[in-house]
Amino acid sequence: MTESLLLTQPVSAPGVLLLGGAEGGLHERDARALHAEGYNVLALAYFGAGTLPPGLVDIPLEYFFAAVDKIASFATGKIGVVGGSRGGEAALLVGAHDDRVGAVVSVAGGGLVTQGIDYTRGSLLDILDTPAASWTLRRKPLPYLPYEVRDELRDQVEQREPVRLRLAFPDVPEDVSAWRIPVERIGGPVLMLCGSDDQNWPSVEYSSAAGADNVELRIYEGAGHPLNGPPGQPYTDTLSPGPGVRFEMGGTPEVNTKARAAAWAATLEFLHENIGITR
Repeated sequence: MTESLLLTQPVSAPGVLLLGGAEGGLHERDARALHAEGYNVLALAYFGAGTLPPGLVDIPLEYFFAAVDKIASFATGKIGVVGGSRGGEAALLVGAHDDRVGAVVSVAGGGLVTQGIDYTRGSLLDILDTPAASWTLRRKPLPYLPYEVRDELRDQVEQREPVRLRLAFPDVPEDVSAWRIPVERIGGPVLMLCGSDDQNWPSVEYSSAAGADNVELRIYEGAGHPLNGPPGQPYTDTLSPGPGVRFEMGGTPEVNTKARAAAWAATLEFLHENIGITR
C-alpha cells in the first residue's frame, strides 16, 4: 500500500497536508478532491501502510515535519493541514510545532493527546488495555490521556453488540494541561468540526478542551463521527468495522450524509480564505 500521494499544480499554488484517522492508510479520494480545488496536496499515511508501523504507536512528529518540507517545496505561502479523527489530533500537533503551518482543520478530532492504538494486540479490549503513546517528539513519547474502559463497553463487546468506542475515553479532566495541544501556537486559524452525537470518541468535549482565541468550533447537531471527506454515496447505516467488533458511530444515515457535505464545504471555505485561494 502506498505511504503517500503527492498531487501538484502546474503553477504555484498553496499546499495542503492531508491526514487520515485511526483506520490508518491513505485517503487518496480526499486528496484528489482537494487537488481539484487548486491545491498542491500531500496525502500522508502514518501507519497501516507499506513499511509504516501497523498501529498508532510512537509515531514521530518529525515524520510529519518532513512531509511539510515536501509539500512546501511545491507550494506558496503557509501550509494548510487537514486531519480527520485521530488525524485531527495529529494535524493540531503539527501546526503547534511547525511555524510553516498557517491553517488547520480538525474534523471529528480532538484537542487532547490521547492513548495509542496497538493493533498487534489483536482484540479491541486487549488494544485498549495496552498502554501506548501515540506520538513522539525528539524521540520522547508525548504524555497522553489514557483510556478508561467502562463496563458498558466491555458488555457490548462480550454480547457482540455494536460498540460505542467513546465509552473507552475518560471525561475531560478538570486540569488538562498535561495533555492539551497548545493550539494557540499555531500560526493561523484553526477550524474544528464535530458531530454532537459522535459515539466514536468525545470529539466535541475534547475539541472544546483545547479552545483558544484562534479556534472556531462548529458542531453539527445530531451528527455522528463520520464527517470527514468529500461527499460521496449516502450513508446507509451508522456502523463501521473494528478489530473483531462493529463500531456504532452515532447520528443517523441522513444526518451524517448532510453533515459530511456541510463539513467538506466548511473545510474548503476555510482553506480558501486562509491559505491563499479565493473563489
